[in-house]
Amino acid sequence: MLVLFTSLWVSGQNFANKRKELEAKRKVLQEQIQRNKRELQQARVAEQSSVKQLEVIGSQIMVREQLIDHVSQEAFELSIEITNQQKIVELLKGDIEKLKQDYAAYLRAAYMKRSVNAAFLYIFDSKSIDQAVKRLKYLNTYGNYRQQQAKIILKTQQQMVFALQELIEIKQQKLGLVKIKESEKKELVADKEVQTVLLGKVQKKVKSLAQVIAQQEQAARALNQSLSRLIADEIASAKKAEERKRAKDVTSGKKPTSSNSYLSDADLKLSGNFAANKGKLPWPSAGVLIQGFGKRDHPTLKGVVLTNNGIDIATPHGSVVRPVFKGTVKGIFPIPGLDKVILINHGEYFTVYARLASVHVKIGDQVEPKDIIGEVAFNEEDNTSKLHFEVWKQQVFQNPLPWLKSK
Repeated sequence: MLVLFTSLWVSGQNFANKRKELEAKRKVLQEQIQRNKRELQQARVAEQSSVKQLEVIGSQIMVREQLIDHVSQEAFELSIEITNQQKIVELLKGDIEKLKQDYAAYLRAAYMKRSVNAAFLYIFDSKSIDQAVKRLKYLNTYGNYRQQQAKIILKTQQQMVFALQELIEIKQQKLGLVKIKESEKKELVADKEVQTVLLGKVQKKVKSLAQVIAQQEQAARALNQSLSRLIADEIASAKKAEERKRAKDVTSGKKPTSSNSYLSDADLKLSGNFAANKGKLPWPSAGVLIQGFGKRDHPTLKGVVLTNNGIDIATPHGSVVRPVFKGTVKGIFPIPGLDKVILINHGEYFTVYARLASVHVKIGDQVEPKDIIGEVAFNEEDNTSKLHFEVWKQQVFQNPLPWLKSK
């Protein structure tokens, strides 16, 4: 019984820790929704284009759907925790019942032998001194056992009261989550109705929207070209350095390396460490994912396909940016529409940080995940801060999401 109770308690602690993580994530999503609301209101007040409003409402719908899914997950975890807590309460009830039965049996036996003379007779009836001492010890132990049992019953009752209070609190939290979910569903329906109205307006401005998308694609192409050129130069430079080293080793009679990689031993080790941390890398900045990797249809306009070689993260104003892994700064350059860009090398891997207002490093710097390399730019026109982040393996871009820790 004790082992089962301990197992349930440990399981409950694990669920409690996971619930804290889920609560933290829910707060981030709710904060993003509030920021989106403010942006949408500002867009309306300033009579900005319907295109901007549509972009904000699209982001709002995406984040709200994430929040609804997240709240559902929280509610599910709480359901498991409620079941676990109910089992603990039932175990404690059973323990109390058994303890009371044992204690009652003891009291009945004590009542039958309540005479003090009977106790004396029990001792003096002993056949030897040794037996008399043993009987005296037995009576003392029995009396101590009675007191101990009473304490155990009281303590177990207190534990059950605490467990019931915990159960009530968890149920109240789940009820609160259900209310949040229902409220968000209503808001989601309202957002989609607004989206439909805005879509009607935007459809009349397809040409204007096409220009905005074209500008975004032009910035993405310019970034892609710059990165490809820089990475190609870096690979070529690394190849030459490694070839010179191997030629020198051969001349000096050293045994040539068995690796056919263009990387040095140190860079090979760095690449291996980077790859081994897939799924564990920290996010480069605080915020919420608003645009994923790859090609996708425009959320509202038919026939319009958007392409993203990385991911975009909506961040609070003034957010700092940190590298996701240790490496060397290989490039710092501006791209129209993407502000300042930093390229960091991790062996055969590269990470890219774009839309930076300021840069706190220089080319050649060795950086660690704890270092601040820049700050996310704030766009006054649409009142947003968005970090663009990419991961490359040599000259092939990767989906960054599988590399980052799940939030």
